[in-house]
Amino acid sequence: MPATMPDLQLHTLLATFQIRDALFALDAAGVHEVLRLVQVTPVPHAPPEVMGVINLRGKIVTLLDTGLILGLGATARDRESRVFLIEDRGEFLGLLVDRVGEVIEVEPGSTEPLPLNIPPAQARYFTGVCRAGGRVLTLLNTSELLQGSHA
Repeated sequence: MPATMPDLQLHTLLATFQIRDALFALDAAGVHEVLRLVQVTPVPHAPPEVMGVINLRGKIVTLLDTGLILGLGATARDRESRVFLIEDRGEFLGLLVDRVGEVIEVEPGSTEPLPLNIPPAQARYFTGVCRAGGRVLTLLNTSELLQGSHA
């Protein structure tokens, strides 16, 4: 009789970051790399949330101000600022954040719905919340965030 394999449940890895005092997370599998903020070339007539473009090893990357998109005000530009490099529809994009946190492993099914007091204009940018390590993380919906930045 063949041995049976245990039922493996895959955990999700979340990359955490802060904007102001709020703690956010996104699926770490979608993050190509995390960069320090480099020189940004402004793009004339771009929406306010498009900070400009950066040259990353010969690739042009559009840099988005995550704080502005989420309605939290401009993201800090200091030594702790970081850029999450992600890919959307074949284009590399950078999401500027105030500070990068740690990568956290969460169990399947640990995501809860957003609180009802979040305004609908902001709620579309999130998929829910989860608790990890005694903290509450708001999970970013990157596809909606990126779609909103092109509107």
